[in-house]
Amino acid sequence: MKKMLLTVAAALSLATTAFAATPATVYATDGNGNQFDGLYTESSWMAVEVPLADLGGRVPSDLSIAVSGLPEGTYVTLDSVSTQGSYALLHVSVTRDSTASNVNSLAQIAVNSGSATLTTVQLPVYGAAYSE
Repeated sequence: MKKMLLTVAAALSLATTAFAATPATVYATDGNGNQFDGLYTESSWMAVEVPLADLGGRVPSDLSIAVSGLPEGTYVTLDSVSTQGSYALLHVSVTRDSTASNVNSLAQIAVNSGSATLTTVQLPVYGAAYSE
């Protein structure tokens, strides 16, 4: 009985930890009310909607992002931040070094204030291949 209780407690602990570590899925927007399922390469007009509640209720003055999960040579950079209702809009540029291959990846975007990560979101990044 004691072994079973320990097993159940360990399983619940792992499930809670896994759930807490799962990045939130958010939407991309153009800032004019249109939502998109992902970010597009070669764009500088898109923003990532992040609930202000996830940032502590306000936009920190030292907000930055760290992006992982993209192919080498594909970048999402933070241009500016604004607010719209209960959301922070992280205006980003999406670029890549080469258009020779497709991009279809899930970006993990850590939203940071100084050295602290406030939230992590995930968003697909798409880009078509073009001959160079």
